[in-house]
Amino acid sequence: MAKSSWSYLKGERRIGEYEELTLRSVGHWWIGDDPQWPEEVREAFHVRSETGIDIVEPTRLHLGDRGAFRDPFKLTYRSYNLQQDGEEKKLDGLIEGAKAADAFAGLDGARQPGLAAILDSYIPGMRHAFWGFSLLQTYGAAYTPAGTAMNVLQFQAFDCMRHAQRFVELAWELPPGAAAGAEAEPWMTWAPLQPLRRFVEMSLCNFDWAENLVLLNHVLLPLFQPAHHALMVDIPRAHGDWVLPQYWLRLEEDMKRHMAQGRAFAAAVIKHDERNRDIVQDWIDRWQAPAQEAADALGPVIDAAAGAPAYGAIRTEARAAWEAQLAECGLQPAAAAAATTEGERDVAVGVPG
Repeated sequence: MAKSSWSYLKGERRIGEYEELTLRSVGHWWIGDDPQWPEEVREAFHVRSETGIDIVEPTRLHLGDRGAFRDPFKLTYRSYNLQQDGEEKKLDGLIEGAKAADAFAGLDGARQPGLAAILDSYIPGMRHAFWGFSLLQTYGAAYTPAGTAMNVLQFQAFDCMRHAQRFVELAWELPPGAAAGAEAEPWMTWAPLQPLRRFVEMSLCNFDWAENLVLLNHVLLPLFQPAHHALMVDIPRAHGDWVLPQYWLRLEEDMKRHMAQGRAFAAAVIKHDERNRDIVQDWIDRWQAPAQEAADALGPVIDAAAGAPAYGAIRTEARAAWEAQLAECGLQPAAAAAATTEGERDVAVGVPG
């Protein structure tokens, strides 16, 4: 029988599984809260506890209560694994079904010119993007003192490592020679992926764990995911393929969760302390331009392949949806004058200030 959330004998609310495993038993010991240490030591970076595993970095956010944010999905290690085990079985079944139907044989860039760029360059290159996302999330999970944020970031890292591996497995199933015309290493050389690579590399040089959570889940993904969806779902479906759309639609559920968690985090920290609104707005101003560049670079690929709506329409719809989400928290997209220029970006973005 499930435990009641209220104890009538004690007259108090019982702690649920999520709170017990995030607020009470997950989180970092933070030297900044320990008065037995000298102030100059407490304010230093890269300090370990006696266990050697508890490290934190400061954030610009004002977080008097580290539990101000709650995962809207209330995932714990147990519930996350139960959920993802079912998703993995669905993907395994999809691959086996596609093999049995010989569906992968049709995924050949030579036979399907409209899919050539996706098969030859996009799928092989994107595994590196997901791996980069996972590194960013792992960093945040390692350095935040907040147990609720740690849980979210760690599970997101698991998701993105899973996506990277699944894209490798997908590439294995493509017919021999399907990528014969591909660049030797699309992630490093294929022009449409270079803005995304630049975004990932810049973000990995950023030290603020909370900023990293926002820039990935509340800036990049809302702007980039619609273009990615067009390449993995709309275009293959228009060319008679069902494997790629079904494959990504299963993984896309993770990305939807990540974006919802990003929105919830921004809303929670602003509600917790109004001063955080300007800080989150500054992060949006700094990262919107490179995020939009990453999505826009895929526009010519989408339009050349045909089968999806014109990229201009995809971009307009994505921006409108994102701006509506920002408005819910009293935020707004970056003004044109605030967008970081290419020459300024190495200084303005990705370095601790």
